[in-house]
Amino acid sequence: MEIQEFSKELKEKSKSINIHLEDKQIEKFYNYMNLLLEWNEKMNLTAITEPKEVILKHFIDSATIIKYIENGMQIVDVGTGAGFPGIPLNIINSEASYTLVDSLNKRINFLNEVINSLQLNNINTIHSRIEEFGRDNKESFDIATSRAVASLNILLEYLL
Repeated sequence: MEIQEFSKELKEKSKSINIHLEDKQIEKFYNYMNLLLEWNEKMNLTAITEPKEVILKHFIDSATIIKYIENGMQIVDVGTGAGFPGIPLNIINSEASYTLVDSLNKRINFLNEVINSLQLNNINTIHSRIEEFGRDNKESFDIATSRAVASLNILLEYLL
């Protein structure tokens, strides 16, 4: 998908959730998608590989909670996988701080490549199982996010 078509699609979908994206943010989302699709050929990051579906099911879905994130907040994204929702949230609001936690180092390597390539700020990655992260890390967070990590009752325990 060329960037013009991508931009049109992303702007249209983001309007549906009352988000306005600047051209620089759209460019970051476009580059993120291309990195995701490129790395997905080497390792399984996502089953969703059609660009319009990436926009809707990864980027827009992740962005739906942006209204709860204020500048200066500390956000932890548990079991971030390919960076959802943490990286899209950071692209939209880099004034909050994001910690992306995942148990697979190869995904952390991908996330670090995305962070460096997109020159994202206030975002870091941690290679850890959530049980260990919660036990070993005494830092507190304003918001904890997660997608498809565990059943709700187990997930709530992890996030606490």
